[in-house]
Amino acid sequence: MRNARTRKPLKHRVPEETHLGEPVSAGSSEWLTVEVDRAALVHNISVFRRLVEQPARVLAVVKANAYGHGLLIAAEAFVAGGADLLGVHSWAEAQALRAGGVGADIIVLGPVNGAEAVAAAGAGVEITLPGLELIGEIAAALGDTPVRAHLKVDTGVNRQGIRLQEWPAAREILAACPALELVGLSSHYADIEDTTDHGFAKNQMARFEEFATLLTNDGYPDLQRHMSCSAATLVWNRTHGDIARVGVSAYGVWPSRETRVSVRQRGREEVSLQPAMTWQVRISQVREVPAGETVGYGRSWKAMTNSRVAVLPVGYSDGWPRALSGRAHVLVGGRRAPLIGRICMNLCMVDVTHIPEACAGDPGVLLGSQGDETITPEMLADHLNTIAYEVLTLPGPTWSRVVV
Repeated sequence: MRNARTRKPLKHRVPEETHLGEPVSAGSSEWLTVEVDRAALVHNISVFRRLVEQPARVLAVVKANAYGHGLLIAAEAFVAGGADLLGVHSWAEAQALRAGGVGADIIVLGPVNGAEAVAAAGAGVEITLPGLELIGEIAAALGDTPVRAHLKVDTGVNRQGIRLQEWPAAREILAACPALELVGLSSHYADIEDTTDHGFAKNQMARFEEFATLLTNDGYPDLQRHMSCSAATLVWNRTHGDIARVGVSAYGVWPSRETRVSVRQRGREEVSLQPAMTWQVRISQVREVPAGETVGYGRSWKAMTNSRVAVLPVGYSDGWPRALSGRAHVLVGGRRAPLIGRICMNLCMVDVTHIPEACAGDPGVLLGSQGDETITPEMLADHLNTIAYEVLTLPGPTWSRVVV
């Protein structure tokens, strides 16, 4: 029989953490592992530390559970690789970093309410002021508790940030609340990743300088200026400012194809980024399926010949989207095995007829490399009509995260 090999026992692996550095939950599974290459994280951030001239500082963004890589895992690696400070979206993420023993400087890039601002102040965490309403709420909550804050200004994204005409009102609130210490000025690009025509980005840079000049004239001359993202940091040195914020590329992923083209068009040496994430699942069963029989819900796949089908205990509830059904591959034995039938809530199936040695207990790679084959975030993003950013964050708390 072709499947007579003894089932391989699952190798017990102690996960480093799950979501936000919390202890491993009862929901995590030994079948599903996100492997995180610490050396790749250190390498990537060191590339940006060399690219950004001092005294400008490098901020590594670790929001969204470090783009799915594990908050504490990534934070430790980035600090070791030369990151000067860390950026998170929420106070909860900053709190998890402090609870995990991370003493690096931290900026909350997203909104905080009054109570969270007070808590951040006590933890030595800097906050972002994204709009007039929250500036007022935070000022009212602080009392005499000092907190360092970065004013977010809107230069064209129309998301977070005050507009130019709102500065007088913001200035009045700040003047009445000495505890709210303004130390930074920030903004964000709208489409620097999505095009090789950076005319709009240049207009945003000009608007940002207009804000900076206005604040300098109103008594804030020494603010730390930061606007760059991964793409801006790679494309133009002039965007680095006082803090260069590096997000997706710290994890070894290019922001977009357009960014790579833009970097090459400007004659810059190719930047070497190393992907740090591998999604691995163990085969739970290999089935013999006779010719003519169907597999899965809806009977959407029929075996044209006698086939071997591997069952993987991963599905859309784990962040393996149903939309990948019949489109993507899984690496088994260093070869591509096509997904067949429909991805279920907790299971999916792949055709391993051409991989006769495949058996239960073998690893399957959903994202990453095995042998000479690689499945990239960009490949999965193309199947899903989305971006690599979203792909990286798909694995949820059922996955154990392990440093390799």
